[in-house]
Amino acid sequence: MKDRILETKLRLLGLQLESWKKVHDFITYALDKGKPIISADQERQFTDVRGILLQESEHVFNELGLLAELSGKAMNVLQRVASLRGVRELSPEDARRLEADWNFVFTRLGMTQGQLKARRKELLNRGVFAHTLIQLFGRKAAAI
Repeated sequence: MKDRILETKLRLLGLQLESWKKVHDFITYALDKGKPIISADQERQFTDVRGILLQESEHVFNELGLLAELSGKAMNVLQRVASLRGVRELSPEDARRLEADWNFVFTRLGMTQGQLKARRKELLNRGVFAHTLIQLFGRKAAAI
């Protein structure tokens, strides 16, 4: 049994996690002072990924019921990383704070993905008839 809403949430979450991983790769590169100077192409790629996160995060967090929990931390990260050159110039304390906020968002998204995958597995193991009964009686119980 497949749940379209669950599958949509998993797809949104997967895309969101991929973007957060890309941002982390860029941040890690920028914070490594031993790496070569950041190119215009790297800045453009970073800006593209950052733009995707700025456009999509609020919607995805809202769909997952995580808006209140993650919105502030996510915006802290995205505001601090306006450019790769700016990231390279962060103080050690600001860099640690940035990494901690990124880790908080990424970890929570990963945990949510695990919970949704567990729910998907549960639905796949449940028969169509059992799922229909739960949906039917669950809605009636909620209405009472």
